[in-house]
Amino acid sequence: MSTPALAPEPVTSRDTADDETHVVCCNREVALCGTDVADLPWVGDEEEATCVVCRDLEGQPCPRCGL
Repeated sequence: MSTPALAPEPVTSRDTADDETHVVCCNREVALCGTDVADLPWVGDEEEATCVVCRDLEGQPCPRCGL
């Protein structure tokens, strides 16, 4: 996937039981998998997403913006 300005970025949640790392794109409040990540802390780009749905969708165009 190319790296446009709104490329997916990882976020992590300390509030979930499994402590998954998710990926967001143009809507930084909702992960690609649909998880609400609005109040969660950001992690560095070197972190890999642990959410299997986000990982599968990360290589696909964003359903919202198409990037």
